[in-house]
Amino acid sequence: MEREREETGLGIASFHTVLYCRKWAASVSFYRDVLGLTVSFENPLFVELRAASEARIGLLDASRTRYPDVEPKGVLLSFRVADVDKAHAWLRTKAVRLSDVKEHPWGARLFELEDPDGRRIELWAPAPPPSASDGTLGSTG
Repeated sequence: MEREREETGLGIASFHTVLYCRKWAASVSFYRDVLGLTVSFENPLFVELRAASEARIGLLDASRTRYPDVEPKGVLLSFRVADVDKAHAWLRTKAVRLSDVKEHPWGARLFELEDPDGRRIELWAPAPPPSASDGTLGSTG
């Protein structure tokens, strides 16, 4: 991992995305209680949640910033998960509106949902490679 950091030239050790939330309390509840992310810091304006060992999401109360009317459209949060079917089944128990799991031609299986502000979230996993039993292995056309 250290070698990867050296190769970027920037020395990036972690990644942190800050979302300006118009529906801040609902967003905090969604990311913490529905997605199951762990709170690592909080105060009356900002909550930071751990998405992975070196990835964090910060939720900022937009009404208390210079950007109270920020639009959430155009943002896609993409989380790679170990098992997309298990993640889909788990989120169904949280009474969240989800798309069906779909296989995409670029080799991913994924589904989507939205946070309380309308941001798109996808959870994905690599699709299993084609097997000989489905007739595609070794096919040339």
